[in-house]
Amino acid sequence: MMNPVHFAPWTCCAQAPGASAEPAAVQGDWMAAEVPGTVASALRARGQWNHQNPPEVDAQDWWYRTTFTVAARTAEESCALCFDGLASLADVWLNGELILSSDNMFRSHRVEVERLLRDENELMIRFRSLTADLKKRRSRPRWKTNLVNNQQLRWQRTSLLGRIPGWSPPVPAVGPWRAVRLECAPVLLTDIQKTALLVGDEGVVNFRARVETSMKIVSARLNIGEHSAELLCEDDALRGELRIQHPELWWPHTHGVPALYSGKVIIETSAGPHEFPLEQTGFRSIEVCNDPGFAIHVNGARVYCRGACWTTNDIFTLGGTEESLRHDLTLARDAGMNMLRIGGTMTYESDAFYRLCDELGILVWQDFMFANMDYPVDDAAFAENITIEATQQLSRFAQHPCVAVYCGNSEIEQQAAMLGMARELWRNRWFGEQLPALCSQHHPGTAYVPSSPSGGVLPFHTRTGVTHYYGIGAYLRSLRELRQADVKFASECLGFANIPEPEAIDEIMGGLMPVMHHPRWKQRVPRDTGAGWDFEDVRDHYLRELFNVDPVTLRSFDMPRYLELSRVASGEMMARTFAEWRSGHSRNAGALVWFYKDLWPAAGWGIVDSTGAPKAAYYQLKRAWQTRQLSITDEGLDGLHLHLSNETAELVEGFVEVQLLREPNVIVARHEIEVAVAGRSLEMRSVDEILGSFFDVNYAYRFGPQSHHVVIATWFSAEREVISEAFHLTRARDPVAQPLTAETLGAKAEPLGEGRYQLRLKSDRFLQSVRLSAKGFLSDDNYFHLAPGRTKAVSFAPTSGKSGAFEVYVEALNVAGEISVEPSRASHATHHDT
Repeated sequence: MMNPVHFAPWTCCAQAPGASAEPAAVQGDWMAAEVPGTVASALRARGQWNHQNPPEVDAQDWWYRTTFTVAARTAEESCALCFDGLASLADVWLNGELILSSDNMFRSHRVEVERLLRDENELMIRFRSLTADLKKRRSRPRWKTNLVNNQQLRWQRTSLLGRIPGWSPPVPAVGPWRAVRLECAPVLLTDIQKTALLVGDEGVVNFRARVETSMKIVSARLNIGEHSAELLCEDDALRGELRIQHPELWWPHTHGVPALYSGKVIIETSAGPHEFPLEQTGFRSIEVCNDPGFAIHVNGARVYCRGACWTTNDIFTLGGTEESLRHDLTLARDAGMNMLRIGGTMTYESDAFYRLCDELGILVWQDFMFANMDYPVDDAAFAENITIEATQQLSRFAQHPCVAVYCGNSEIEQQAAMLGMARELWRNRWFGEQLPALCSQHHPGTAYVPSSPSGGVLPFHTRTGVTHYYGIGAYLRSLRELRQADVKFASECLGFANIPEPEAIDEIMGGLMPVMHHPRWKQRVPRDTGAGWDFEDVRDHYLRELFNVDPVTLRSFDMPRYLELSRVASGEMMARTFAEWRSGHSRNAGALVWFYKDLWPAAGWGIVDSTGAPKAAYYQLKRAWQTRQLSITDEGLDGLHLHLSNETAELVEGFVEVQLLREPNVIVARHEIEVAVAGRSLEMRSVDEILGSFFDVNYAYRFGPQSHHVVIATWFSAEREVISEAFHLTRARDPVAQPLTAETLGAKAEPLGEGRYQLRLKSDRFLQSVRLSAKGFLSDDNYFHLAPGRTKAVSFAPTSGKSGAFEVYVEALNVAGEISVEPSRASHATHHDT
């Protein structure tokens, strides 16, 4: 059993660089500090952080201190201080003696300290100024990047978050960002390496670990589920193998059940047994098909990978509680995401993150923390440092079935190629040979990609390998060019400045009226460094295409309407892109949106905001990412095609109905056919074929005025339950707002128990982009179109443990004002003009 250790509250203070060489010399204004945490999180807690004028954290030395007591120990106990992450140039003293120096925030350290321990102990850590260290003379890179301001950051093993001026908040990582703890016990199990492979129909677990004890080891066993195997003990090392016939398989949640086995190691000593719980084990196979591009197969089944690029749960702490991580990752799972990418500009995530991805069935594409720079991998000390870093991280990741793809770096090959460097300089031996060898050794059964993007004549070409696709987005290309781009796999794509909900806008503006060119707003709009445009300009381009409005005029004279249309414009473009990529016409095998979550309150790339609240784009993508999915593509003079994707293993029988609607509620044509979609397959149908005659469904021929404005396609089960629904609007226009009353919109709210509610809506006319808002509650759908006469049920869950009174407001782009609905007077819903 681990001996309890009592740490006093931590404090920290700032010093001029080099002012204090030893703990005894430190004199300063000490303030409370949470550990794990950073200087920025301590300043935020003290009310001393201002995004508009942030402190220059990197410019100073920062000292942390605490004291701790250790309960009485037996002579057999070993004791070690463990540092899971020190950002980034750190020196550690225990009771006045220097015990550790570290220059890599991505490495963990374990220091034997039995001889130094007293009844009362003082622990102090100095985090040296990164700004001062960057002034040291070092060799120059062969090429430069605009991503960061100081090219010498290539020598530092620290996160680029907080140090990227184009899109990251100015919150650099300094401090003990991961746990600091003292481990004292008669038996300690360390350096655990556990891998699980699927070999044919057999699950194979390989286990290695180091044992620290002065007692005699009688035996050791590895238990996985109901299965057990003896472990061989030689000196201080354990090793062994366990085989399970026909294990339950771990699947991404879109394709099956993410089955997991609990496990533990039992070490029998002369003094009795000692148990050590292990990370849960999952068995799955990962294969990559490179013909014609890049496609991931899990357990032999091709998986369409969709999701987003993960940032961090909280940029101030670079972590998050298990509760906050579960909230964010459950939202991702519920949206249909089956893959998240941790890019090279971020940080390696916590064990809790990977455990939750295991549990929720979310694949992880894991970059190593290298991005855009010419790293000095031929320097002996640097090479040794990053080899230890990679080996430590791989030992952690190998215990998690969710980790499927390793990637050497983000955009290094692209950066070098775009700067006109010779091909032989795009990739070095570290990313091309040494790092993949480490991945194969420490985590067999995973895929490796040298750089994201890579694989084409030029690394960023879209038709081959892995690409970063911003054709829809930064490069202002049209949807009609998607097939020409022929994207095979986009490890990042579709960056838009996504407008958050009004509550987040209030926080950004500090209560001021939202004005899109206010410095507080513009500071937080993502941009490429040196570009004369930002991603709000990108969104405005597509706002014009989708709604046929001039964005400058609209935001100049009707800011509320500009925000309403802008809020749905970016998500609409993303959803239409995924409709094409998931269609029967596409060879795309996956795409990850850039980002999942904003780093601060902003119109940022995130599809959820920095508090974890979904934006409109989240819901629009959620409807495009489901396991059983109906989507529509515009085929020009060939009309519209419907694509029915069934990723489950079971046959789905039912019906597909097509309606042509002339607004507000006239059905011009309606017909349905029976369909049967086999498991793991896709069926394609022509709308013209379903209707049986010519209606110019997408208004391509234009023989006179339009007969209809909306095409509604619905996939029903055999029991007439809606499986999936898709809409195609035949004209680009700002919807005309019409009055809607409680009499023409049937709205009823009912309690479901445990603080949850359900809202049932039924309209006598077509509603475009229905927005629901209920303070203190999160809806499972939003920003949806509603067909006339069709009932839509939406569930609401409280966003905190205690929920207040439930009142939901209903509005839509083609409705003047809003409707308020409460459970106690659902039949007396009131109308409010806005």
